[in-house]
Amino acid sequence: ELERRRAHAELSEHRDRLKKYQSQLRAVQNQKEYGAVLNEIDGVEKLVRSAEDKILNLDEEIQNATKELASRQEILPLETEQHEERLKDWRVTQRQINDELTSAQDEIARLEAGMNPRDRVEFSRLMEKKGGQAIVLVTGVSCSACHVKVRPAALQALKAGREIIYCDSCKRILYWDMQKS
Repeated sequence: ELERRRAHAELSEHRDRLKKYQSQLRAVQNQKEYGAVLNEIDGVEKLVRSAEDKILNLDEEIQNATKELASRQEILPLETEQHEERLKDWRVTQRQINDELTSAQDEIARLEAGMNPRDRVEFSRLMEKKGGQAIVLVTGVSCSACHVKVRPAALQALKAGREIIYCDSCKRILYWDMQKS
């Protein structure tokens, strides 16, 4: 809209110059002056035409933008409703995740309370040092973290489940899945 006003001001200025040159055309005294004024008039007429074309293009752009705005305003309530529905679903999912997290934290606190304090400190140290992977599964006869073979005596003690067994290589706590064996 601002650009359109500027174009109208420019057109008005060019038309004023055209009127001035047309009035000068009547007052010329010789052929040379007449030719110069005609050249000026031709130049200004070209400027007037280009300014008028610019205004027409701007009017067309404004009209298209107005139509697009109207169509967007039509679909805005539907899009807002869809967004609110997705947001509502997200909030429900977020609540479920928060509930699961709270439940898991409660379970962790309950399990930690039942642990030997020394074992709990060792577990926390391993969690921090090993990037959250302190306990790993023994697959076949090797540690699933470092893939080093577990000693047969350690494997037997692990299967018996009487004590905490550490991997000789990566020092993680090992566990044996009774259901897979």
